[in-house]
Amino acid sequence: MLERQIIRYIIIAILAYIVDLGGFLALIYFGTRPIIANIIVKIVAAIFGFYAHRRFTYRISYSQDILHHAYRYFGIALFYTPVSTVVLFFLMKIIPFVVVAKFSSDVILLVVTYYITSKFVFFKTVPDGKVI
Repeated sequence: MLERQIIRYIIIAILAYIVDLGGFLALIYFGTRPIIANIIVKIVAAIFGFYAHRRFTYRISYSQDILHHAYRYFGIALFYTPVSTVVLFFLMKIIPFVVVAKFSSDVILLVVTYYITSKFVFFKTVPDGKVI
């Protein structure tokens, strides 16, 4: 079951990354600075990711706990966005291609994000109070 969840997580992560990188490239094309573009697309991708992960990855369809999940998920996004932007900033100093630097920074943080969301955001409790 965990393997399926990881596969679903990767599918949503890829879709969110298409939103992220596609938006980043569009903003860069229209003259937005890379750091600002990264912040904007991280916000948009986070909104998409929250709803998609909640429903598809973790199979949570009921509205109960949505505010609790949102609070935790977007709290992590508030931490993740500046961290990914700092990593991008430093990678841009050593990698001459902005898109390669962005991709590298996002790959570095993908594993950390999966662990955090699985352990601290989208967990289910059963009636006896146990976390599953």
